[in-house]
Amino acid sequence: MRQAVTSLLLMAGLAGPVAAQGSGAATGGTRVRACSLLTKELIALTTPYEKQALTTVLLVPPMEDPIAPSGSACSYGGVTLQIDPFPAQTLERQRRPDWVAVPDVGDVAYFHDNRGEYAELYLRAGARVVTVQMDVPMGRTAASIRGNAVALAKAVLAKLK
Repeated sequence: MRQAVTSLLLMAGLAGPVAAQGSGAATGGTRVRACSLLTKELIALTTPYEKQALTTVLLVPPMEDPIAPSGSACSYGGVTLQIDPFPAQTLERQRRPDWVAVPDVGDVAYFHDNRGEYAELYLRAGARVVTVQMDVPMGRTAASIRGNAVALAKAVLAKLK
């Protein structure tokens, strides 16, 4: 739930630039369905949750929403994945000082600890923008699950090619 609220707040902050610049999607308006990429198998491979907790978070079915002119968001298994939520050029303009550059993920990627509640990874690959928000399990930190978020993002990028 907190991921959905944060995603909505992020999108509200970017609504002006998105409307002014168009979709920015690499596919010229074709919407990629985020839930087709965020599968149960991918979550099982990249989750920071222990097996018992993972079983619980997967009980809630995936929820997909269209966002921006040609983007989509999927919330499932403690992860919210957004595909093309805003134009690629917006990423650098919206970058904050506390975002940490992450090498070897797309063309540019940034990691962010959102108040210890979830890890965020924003990345650009060509004209595509992908965001990953991953819940931080109890007793863990966002920094400790950075590798999980990166692994998920790399798997999604491979599927987008």
